[in-house]
Amino acid sequence: MSHFRYSTLLLFFMPHLFATTLTFNDALLQFIAHNYDLQIARQEVEKSKSDLTIAERHPNPILSGSYDYFNVQHHFKDVSSSATALATFHVDYPIELGNKRTRRIESANANIAYTNFLMNETQRQQLFTFTDAYYKVSGDEIDLKNAIDNHHDFENIITIAKAKYDHGFLSEIDLDKIQLQLIDYDQEIEEAKTALASDKESLVFLLALKSDDLYLSPLGDTEPLTYSMDELIVYAQKHRADCLAAQENIKAANATVELEKANAIPDLTIGMETENYAPTYDGLLIGINFSIPIPVYDKNQGAIQKSRITALQSLTQESKTINQTALEVRQSFFYYKSQESIYQSMLHGYKSAKYLKEKQDKVFALKAISILELLDAQKNYREYQKKMIHAFINLHIAAVHLKLTAALELNQ
Repeated sequence: MSHFRYSTLLLFFMPHLFATTLTFNDALLQFIAHNYDLQIARQEVEKSKSDLTIAERHPNPILSGSYDYFNVQHHFKDVSSSATALATFHVDYPIELGNKRTRRIESANANIAYTNFLMNETQRQQLFTFTDAYYKVSGDEIDLKNAIDNHHDFENIITIAKAKYDHGFLSEIDLDKIQLQLIDYDQEIEEAKTALASDKESLVFLLALKSDDLYLSPLGDTEPLTYSMDELIVYAQKHRADCLAAQENIKAANATVELEKANAIPDLTIGMETENYAPTYDGLLIGINFSIPIPVYDKNQGAIQKSRITALQSLTQESKTINQTALEVRQSFFYYKSQESIYQSMLHGYKSAKYLKEKQDKVFALKAISILELLDAQKNYREYQKKMIHAFINLHIAAVHLKLTAALELNQ
């Protein structure tokens, strides 16, 4: 019954028969297109474009009117030329001086470009989260498959042990020792199933999918990066989104300085009005006026000073970003190299443990062998198998993290 149960479970986890299979590139495209955080970031870019619409608008004219000294008894029917009723219509039109509109447009365009780079940086940061989630599920799927395979192999050991016991070649105590180990194999399967279900939920949420009925394509070996560390640093400093955003932020800050300088120049308001007096209201009088604030006290010095300090901060931020990029690339490069070495070591240990396990299995099937040696070989094999898979997944993650840190395309 146990053999049938886990054989059925193994069949259930064959993705090509029962579920959608995602490659890394498929999942990457799904993530970029539908992830909630990335959708919000793209909407932020669209929102910044409204500033350009605002900047392009001219000031609106102002229309005002009045009727003074209205005699309610006459109802607009004044008969005396000495009546004091007066009807007035007035139009004011503000004229922006100092090239303010052009400066606003330049500032808005710079901010839109800056927001675009921030969106790209948000995507780069979110890809770290996606990568970790994707490869964690990949590792869980491998762990579950290995747990099922190991359980099946150990059932064969139990079958051999029972046959040897029936023929008097194995003691009852040794048989019990072997059968007792099956509990560990059962536990490994349940733990692997739980981890896979939990991690898959996280990945499905990141991908904005409605169903968690998906499986990931089997992982191949990572292709070694041919770039040197210095080459990666130079490339990252020229192409990484946060570096480009820091450079664009300088342009945006300088545009704001110029805008504030333009705002220091007062605007001119030109007005025209008509006046009509009772009783006929047909003697049209036209008046022209203008007004302009005199910048005696407030010359916008505070806003100009603040914008200049912001521009200095943007220069400092760029220097920090460039140096921090170099630091992160170095750290990521060292980690990737260490994971390469660890994986090779774990792979060698796994192959040795597997050889020893298979050899002990054959010896146990053909002749007497210490049960402790047999079980120790089984345990050692499973431990190295887990370590090798863990190192394999870590190497994939380290490779993708290095690409993201160095601003390389993930298919490079």
